[in-house]
Amino acid sequence: MAEKQVVLGAAAPAGRTDFAVLAHAARTAERGRFDFFLDEGVTAANALAGFTDAVGLAATLDTTSAEPYDVARRLASLDHLSGGRAAWNTPAPGDERAAEFVDTARTLWDSWAEGVVTVDRGAGRFVSDPTAGAFYHRGRHFDIGGRFTVPRSPQAQPVVIVSGDGPQARDLAARHGDVILAPLGTFEAGRAFYDDLARRTVEAGRPAGAVKVLSAATFAGTATSVADRIVRWVREDAADGFVLPSHLTPGELDLFVDTVVPLLRDRGVLRTEYTTATLRQHLGLGAPRSHRAVNPRSLQKVPS
Repeated sequence: MAEKQVVLGAAAPAGRTDFAVLAHAARTAERGRFDFFLDEGVTAANALAGFTDAVGLAATLDTTSAEPYDVARRLASLDHLSGGRAAWNTPAPGDERAAEFVDTARTLWDSWAEGVVTVDRGAGRFVSDPTAGAFYHRGRHFDIGGRFTVPRSPQAQPVVIVSGDGPQARDLAARHGDVILAPLGTFEAGRAFYDDLARRTVEAGRPAGAVKVLSAATFAGTATSVADRIVRWVREDAADGFVLPSHLTPGELDLFVDTVVPLLRDRGVLRTEYTTATLRQHLGLGAPRSHRAVNPRSLQKVPS
């Protein structure tokens, strides 16, 4: 049986606004064949798309001071620009609005069916379905309808990362997330969190392993002891992987890639090369759950 693969992410160095530093860190994560690089905003992620080829690019956008249409448009645009490597990191504020916000964004992303973009210049036609992009969402916190202007992106929907470890964050991830990022301090805490998230995911009508569990962790010790800890946590379902925190310096990220990554590869738990094109594929995630199947009214043609 093949070894369970380790998911690795790296957060951008905190407080560093020099783009050259960010670009070096992102390229280092790509050199280590990490799954994704996490930055604080979409603007930097858009720029990093031109400096990287395969590593996923996650941007943090909260749900408290933004609107679903704008967030969905910015993330879908990043997904097009990066060739299917976009992720949305949403810190969970712990309220119903956040869950509806993510659900609304997914409605917008799903408003374009696959294959409707034809670009027939001779006939002056861009799409085969004149209703492409039409959406409607009516809920407690958002009541919007119209046409989403960004066509279906390479991943269909950017990967959704929920940051937080409380009950609300777990419920949000179970219902709408692809990944949850939490500070899991001990192995026992990781096992308990992993089991609880699986239970919540099943209760939300999804398979138990639909959401990847990642721990934000600082590692101490030798390269061998760090590799041992990573492998144990992943093999024994205390986590699916780790995100190296933002307080690491660029040099420390380089050191991890140069010393720990080779050990993980030797143990068969980390890729030696990227063999997939999109972040969703890197993570081994299935196709996103379609709102066309679970909420057909969200895609009805909005009356003019």
